Amino acid sequence: ELEKHLGVRLFNRTTRQLMPTEHGTVFYSGAKQVLEAITEAEAAVSALSGQPRGTIRVTAPLGLGRRLVASGIPDFHDKYPDIEVRLRLSDHNVDIMKEGIDVAFRLGIIEDSSLRMRGIMECERVLVAAPKYLEARGEPMEPQELIGRKHDCLMLRYSGAREYVWTLQTPTGPQKFEVHGPYDTDDGDV
Repeated sequence: ELEKHLGVRLFNRTTRQLMPTEHGTVFYSGAKQVLEAITEAEAAVSALSGQPRGTIRVTAPLGLGRRLVASGIPDFHDKYPDIEVRLRLSDHNVDIMKEGIDVAFRLGIIEDSSLRMRGIMECERVLVAAPKYLEARGEPMEPQELIGRKHDCLMLRYSGAREYVWTLQTPTGPQKFEVHGPYDTDDGDV
């Protein structure tokens, strides 16, 4: 079900063995780092008193929160039954200070901030198209073909973004392309 949701194969299966794919290894690494971040938050709370108690407020983007953060909450609760977890999922960046958020998970490049932060995982994005679409419009052979109006691109635009730039791998290395299209969403699951 997770593979279907992500649209990638996480494991290569045979009758005798189960081996993670590259996508599976990346996903596992990211999930492990998310759980480590929760453990770090636990340790910070524990340092405040002998027996931690109270409420911890956590925010995360919808997809990341559903797939990774929420899965760590039962273990956290088993370890710290006197701590209530308030998980707020939104693809809109909440004001951490104003909302009283203790731990915030974010996707993308973090702007300079006085808040303590650290990267916990790499998130690779891929370009995909349905075979029927490629039959009708043709397969782009160069990234520049995505800039014009020949292809209908779907932009994932988070709050505050004014333009959409894709960084694509080219024969000369990574290159940035400003892409336009008729479809725009702020939900990574679309």
